[in-house]
Amino acid sequence: MRRRKHSRFTPFTALSKHRQRDAFVRLRWKILGDAPVYGGLFTSHLVLDEPGRPDLYRQWFDFLFLGLDGRSIWNASITTGNLQFWDRTQNLAVERTYSRLSEAELEEEYRWKCIPAAYVGREKLYRLIRPEPCRHVALEGLTVREYEERAAAEILRETPPEIYETFRLDRSYRYGIGLEIIVASPIIDRTVIEGAIRRFRELGETDWQDPTPIPREHLPFQTEAEAMAAAGPYMPKG
Repeated sequence: MRRRKHSRFTPFTALSKHRQRDAFVRLRWKILGDAPVYGGLFTSHLVLDEPGRPDLYRQWFDFLFLGLDGRSIWNASITTGNLQFWDRTQNLAVERTYSRLSEAELEEEYRWKCIPAAYVGREKLYRLIRPEPCRHVALEGLTVREYEERAAAEILRETPPEIYETFRLDRSYRYGIGLEIIVASPIIDRTVIEGAIRRFRELGETDWQDPTPIPREHLPFQTEAEAMAAAGPYMPKG
């Protein structure tokens, strides 16, 4: 029996110049049409600069903009140094926590239980239930979540990671060229995005990292969980 080959998409950079140009022109028209919303340099499927949105919820944004060669499309994600700092700190805290637990303890911690929930005709539906958090001797009597939060606070205070402004390319995207941007800004708004686009173009639309890290005093002195708790709940409009 003949095996069916797994279909895999063709990256945008592997398309013919003609197909890239066609996609470029279509996006150019969309950016022009969306200019009243996004200003004319980029477009997005996300809401930007929503009135009343707290700064804590303005830490990242996804958008598309055009390359200078007349056929490249940049499929970009921009994040603040704050968010990158929180993510890096939390990852280090998770590594520290997991290093104290055995494989058996970790497996038990994340073993979901499957219980019958309902019937649809003759088909039985199941519901997944996460087990109750365990307190571990290896974590000084804390749960995994509690120890991670404590470790994150210690790392933030004692050995904070260095964060750099960055442009990082990923040419494996189906649509456009992936671009990860980290900026030294407390929030993401239209002005910050437009500034990042101009800077990227001035640098020659290539990978780049600032040799100097973002100053520590410009990064958070609370963990993300602490900042979220202090800010309280937020419900986006619409």
